[in-house]
Amino acid sequence: MARQRSQLSDVQEAFAARIRHKIQERREQAQDRADDIPLTGWLLRPLRGMAFDDRESQHMQRGERGEDAVLGVLLRWLPDSWYVFHNVVVEPRPEDFAQIDLLLVGPAGVFLVETRAWRGSYKGYRDTWQQREGQNWVTVASPTAQVQRQARMLATWLELQRSLALPATTARFITPLVVFTQPRWLRVHQCSVEVFEGVRPLIQFLHTRPTDVLTEPQVATICDFIIRSPAPVILPHPPEPAPVPARSRTRQTYPVAREVVDPAAVATPGPEPAPAEPGGRPDTAPLCPKCGVTMVLRTARQSASAGNQFYGCPNFPRCRTILPLVAPSGHGASAEASRRQG
Repeated sequence: MARQRSQLSDVQEAFAARIRHKIQERREQAQDRADDIPLTGWLLRPLRGMAFDDRESQHMQRGERGEDAVLGVLLRWLPDSWYVFHNVVVEPRPEDFAQIDLLLVGPAGVFLVETRAWRGSYKGYRDTWQQREGQNWVTVASPTAQVQRQARMLATWLELQRSLALPATTARFITPLVVFTQPRWLRVHQCSVEVFEGVRPLIQFLHTRPTDVLTEPQVATICDFIIRSPAPVILPHPPEPAPVPARSRTRQTYPVAREVVDPAAVATPGPEPAPAEPGGRPDTAPLCPKCGVTMVLRTARQSASAGNQFYGCPNFPRCRTILPLVAPSGHGASAEASRRQG
């Protein structure tokens, strides 16, 4: 039996508030269209708002029932080496986020499952979807294109974590899928992702996947990222070197660099950077023991430690873990014992 996991409650609540804000914007847009109707627009505005709320409520209830049904079957029929997440939200870039119905993490890889509780007749051809209404076919939102977008955003989000525990190419272990729970009629041809009618074909598909795509530590790392949802680690660009002032004209040749510069414009060299922790390379920053990401070299600006350099977690202020450059001398204490967490 698979194990169910969830994002932290504060992460879920923050994303839920933003989704409610987007729904409210769509509601106001629906009401604004009533203002274009002369004379009776003011009367239709509240009615359109009520109609929008009713449609959204029905869609959400139907979608939640479909997701819960698929979730229950997956938990029952997948082995305990799999982890199942419900309603996962990832944000690789500010204000650019995606909500994933079901996310499966196991030795066979990571699978995004987009559920559709649509009733009626549908057909999909090359990610273009249509619904039958009477004698006509009407174009509807493409579930395959949507889950493809979610997969790209999840891949970008994981790559930005810069974890050495994950494979270099996320596209090799991320697979988007679509499952229709109760269609009356369904035809799919040449779509970019696998589409299943019912949960049983989905389970059969997952059981046939190779189980050597991800190792157990890699599965645990991905699950930890999803649960905590840390902010992406985007390293800043190094500052450009300051130009030599044009006012100085005296030149002197330095044999080592073979470069003509003004001695008066050369800044006095500062102290050499402190070496890294014992046993590590000076040019390699350690990994944050809490977040698993590469730490950043910083300089203290306040208190008695002002001017001293240390390694800090790039997820500050969410993570306040710091590591010193050199273990304290004369005490035999290691860098691990000297770590302070906020």
